[in-house]
Amino acid sequence: MAGPIALRALSVVILLLLWEAVSRVVSADIVPSLWRVVTVFVASLDDGYVWSDMAITAGRVVVAFALSMSIALTIGMALGTVGWFGRMFDFWVTIAAAVPSILYIVVAYLWMGLNDVAAIAASALVVAPSATFNVIQGVKAIDPGLSEMARAFRVPNRAILLRVLLPQTLPYLFAAARTGLALTWKIVIFVELMGRSSGVGYRIQYFYSLFNMERVLASALPFMLVMLLIELVVIRRLEVFLFRWRREEAR
Repeated sequence: MAGPIALRALSVVILLLLWEAVSRVVSADIVPSLWRVVTVFVASLDDGYVWSDMAITAGRVVVAFALSMSIALTIGMALGTVGWFGRMFDFWVTIAAAVPSILYIVVAYLWMGLNDVAAIAASALVVAPSATFNVIQGVKAIDPGLSEMARAFRVPNRAILLRVLLPQTLPYLFAAARTGLALTWKIVIFVELMGRSSGVGYRIQYFYSLFNMERVLASALPFMLVMLLIELVVIRRLEVFLFRWRREEAR
């Protein structure tokens, strides 16, 4: 039976073949051939804007992600641990998650102007509610009986945190961070497209205004590959490391 890497590679080949087949049927202005997109991408490297756009967008993604997770952890911990606070304000998280993303972006730009502060704030506010849900569930998943038992045996607080509380909440926190990062870079691209004059989103919007599909795809391709690389190389390895105790318990 083929391994997971072989199956993923096969799925990529099938997708690329499907792309090439569609490009031969429809107009190149709608779906340009894969070879043409790669050629345009290589040419754009010579133009010099690809890496600068990626660096600018990546910086915004990092700051917006850190801000959104800080908001989610602070509010989620409070809603999950303080009973009256949770009963009073938990429905506001649902409302915040239901607000259209574009409304956050438009309001942020109107209040703060077309600048990076508004772009980062809007991105963080879009991502924070969904991450907050995961944090709340993680806090509520804590078994108080285990904590009480550890204290009864005079286990140090540091050991309780690392050996009792963290293993119970870590899966939820990791899920919040993983989905939050994936959502953040998508929102940042959209925010740049709407109101910034730099970054990958701006470049996509610029070539869209020229009706140049090849350049649109070539502009998005490198950042998509970088985010895919982060998922496969960094996040999945981090997941294996953080949850290695599951394999140890299964032995």
